[in-house]
Amino acid sequence: MAINSLPEIPQDLPQTRAAAQSLLDKLSNANPANAADSQTISDAIDAVNAILTQLNQEDMLSRDGAMQAAAAEIKAPLKKLTDLKSQLADIATRIETLGTVAQDVDSVLGGCKSVFKI
Repeated sequence: MAINSLPEIPQDLPQTRAAAQSLLDKLSNANPANAADSQTISDAIDAVNAILTQLNQEDMLSRDGAMQAAAAEIKAPLKKLTDLKSQLADIATRIETLGTVAQDVDSVLGGCKSVFKI
């Protein structure tokens, strides 16, 4: 999947739960490079676990009409995931910029090697 393409938005509880579980699996398999990244991943895992808990609770509550309570409990984990998405978008932008800079460096290196027969 390309960075700029959007995934299909789940339309019901089972699809949303499956999407959350898939995200949890990916986060659980992430290999953070440093302590800050490790904490970010840990926070995201906590948020997704809270979301899964609320989705399970919503599934149960929907059978008795008490869904509003579950909606209030899911706001904080959704905020954490929104923040994570923002951080990931920033990282993707920096990586794209670094890739462009690396290509420019490669161009200059190649030109210098050609001009100076190195």
